[in-house]
Amino acid sequence: MGKGFYLTHEAKSWEQGLPVGNGQQGAVLLGGVQQERIVLNEESLWYGGKRERAVEAGKEKLEKVRELLEKGEASKAQTLCSRWFVGNPRYTNPYHPAAEAVLNFEPFGKVKEYFRGIDLEKGEAGVKICFDNCKTVREIFSSVKYQVTALRMETDKEQGMSFSLGLNRRPFEENAEVEDREISLNGHSGDGVCYDVRCRVGKTDGRVCVEGGYLLVERASYVEIFFCVRTDYESKECLDKCSRLLKAAAKVGFEEIKKAHIEEYGRLYNNMRLEIEGAEELAQIPADELLKRCEEPKVQGYLIWLMFSYARYLLISSSYGCALPANLQGIWNGSFTPPWESGYTININLQMNYWMADRAGLGVCYESFFNLIEKMLPNGRKTAKKVYACRGFVAHHNTNLWGDTDITGLWLPAFLWPMGGAWMANQLYHHSEFEENPKEIRERVLPVMKECILFFYDYLYRKSDKMWISGPTVSPENTYRLLDGQEASVAMGVAMDHQIIRELAENYLEGCRRYNTGSPEYETEKMAQEILEHLPPTKIGKSGRILEWQEEYEEVEKGHRHISHLYGLHPGREISEDTPALFEAAKRTLEYRLEHGGGHTGWSKAWIMCFYARLKDKKKFDEQMRQFLANSVDENLWDIHPPFQIDGNFGMAKAVLEALASRRGDVVELLRIIPEGMETGMVTGLCLEGRLKVDFAWKCGKLTKISLSSGKTQTIELRYCGIRRSVTLLENSRLELEGVENYE
Repeated sequence: MGKGFYLTHEAKSWEQGLPVGNGQQGAVLLGGVQQERIVLNEESLWYGGKRERAVEAGKEKLEKVRELLEKGEASKAQTLCSRWFVGNPRYTNPYHPAAEAVLNFEPFGKVKEYFRGIDLEKGEAGVKICFDNCKTVREIFSSVKYQVTALRMETDKEQGMSFSLGLNRRPFEENAEVEDREISLNGHSGDGVCYDVRCRVGKTDGRVCVEGGYLLVERASYVEIFFCVRTDYESKECLDKCSRLLKAAAKVGFEEIKKAHIEEYGRLYNNMRLEIEGAEELAQIPADELLKRCEEPKVQGYLIWLMFSYARYLLISSSYGCALPANLQGIWNGSFTPPWESGYTININLQMNYWMADRAGLGVCYESFFNLIEKMLPNGRKTAKKVYACRGFVAHHNTNLWGDTDITGLWLPAFLWPMGGAWMANQLYHHSEFEENPKEIRERVLPVMKECILFFYDYLYRKSDKMWISGPTVSPENTYRLLDGQEASVAMGVAMDHQIIRELAENYLEGCRRYNTGSPEYETEKMAQEILEHLPPTKIGKSGRILEWQEEYEEVEKGHRHISHLYGLHPGREISEDTPALFEAAKRTLEYRLEHGGGHTGWSKAWIMCFYARLKDKKKFDEQMRQFLANSVDENLWDIHPPFQIDGNFGMAKAVLEALASRRGDVVELLRIIPEGMETGMVTGLCLEGRLKVDFAWKCGKLTKISLSSGKTQTIELRYCGIRRSVTLLENSRLELEGVENYE
């Protein structure tokens, strides 16, 4: 199946199936022998419409809660927060499956060999089953160009294959029709989007007929089937063209669509590569067997390469050529009641999905991230005014396809956190540092940041003339214990808040200076400067650890999955080797969390690996990677929280990139950490900030070749293997350097 992975048994559930996608549509192939099931998804098919959920709280209520918290009366403050700030209705609605295609085959015979897998080079999934007297092969992929999911099945069975094909949307089936060679399901998803789900039998040498609610295909040696899902989320015209797309695809045919797909997918997938020695030998072993052997160094290195490459495949499949970003499950979902609504959790999870994108050569996938925050912006202005009586833009810990910004849910440790929009804004700014597109920064990045600055200028509590702090707020999902034994989540002055706001203000001021936005922004720049002057610094407690709250409270769950007070280490840049006290305190903070069982979810483990990459602690990085592979990866290589949650796949990939190369200011550092089992390898097309690309190879842990290309004239300090070297790069030039051996 080319470079990728395979398994030797069919999936037990959709969570162990094989995903394909074109950003807008996704499908999961389960690979059943006698019954093939394919879960179909569409990015905008969520249940329910847009809701106005914000309650009118205002300044007086805000000040009352602050007063109680400042007096240490956290229990009373929490009671009022739950009463005054909770949105109505309480929750956002879930992301839903479009349908399930079910193919029931007449018996082929006794199974002799079974393979299913994903070809990462071609961007497709497949199944090959050898029976006692014949074999059958299935191929599936999703095309961006033709906007369909294409399936081809063939067999050398003498009588061909015979099967029924149907669409199922239990328990939400509405209007179903079967005519000619096409099946359709359509209706309303609550009071939200209208949808149209269709499949069409294309070219085949078999007989095709309608029987009840099914299409029957009889005695076929090959058959092509196309699937399409559309909604009216973007426009009514999108909904209307579902059948036209299928007919066009059927006319063009599978092979031509596949050729175009491989070309388009390959342009993205091949623009950045990671290769390691010995991959060919281990590629012959099934993925589930590899995971059982992940403690073997060579196997660990191969799995790191495989998981990294798979993360790029998953991001392309769920985020390229679409309107909405990848959610908690990417674009794949087989349940009408998915965990956490399979929504957009923006207190780390959505952000983690895109940490890897720019360095991995997939910055184009950020377009859907932009789309979402731009949809959130007008809603966030309303939320800021209604809930906090503030100007500007605010978002909390969850959002959805409608750009919801209101307080969501009843669980206090999560909901009262007004930092989601600011974190997203910081991430957009960091994305802009790679390509440095002035138009994009002026028109799409700085305006969002400006709205965030306005909000925080009004929102921050003036604790004294010299100190402004956040609150009421939470450190995401965590709880502390006061000296009198009270347990609370709501607090004033949370470390993560201040780190996010400080980064926001610094980024905004830098952006305004570099891209000369002009006098209309002068007042907001002054606000950003004032915020910087009044925010308290990140504090170190008596234990030598970074304080999560403004006081040295005891954590109720000492091994909590969120390590929010290390935002400044990663993804932020406040904590580094240039701040040695905070750098050491960050190490102690991590050690403490891990000693008490931290990192027990897949995404949390991925975050911890990012921390250790920035701390340049190879031993701890390798330990965490081994644990991630052993405990947080399912047989189809999807990250499991548990349950399945895709952020860990992307976060793990960012950790690998962070280990291999980084840029801070003018300093570019290569091979910060060589992960276990990757002692010899090569990278091409790795992108760094400042329009810089690097290719490099290493052997037995030493660099042998470095190639740098730059989109602008710049001088950098290149660091690798203990060497520091000043390098000047000319615009649109490439510079080849010898490896470390020649400079020892």
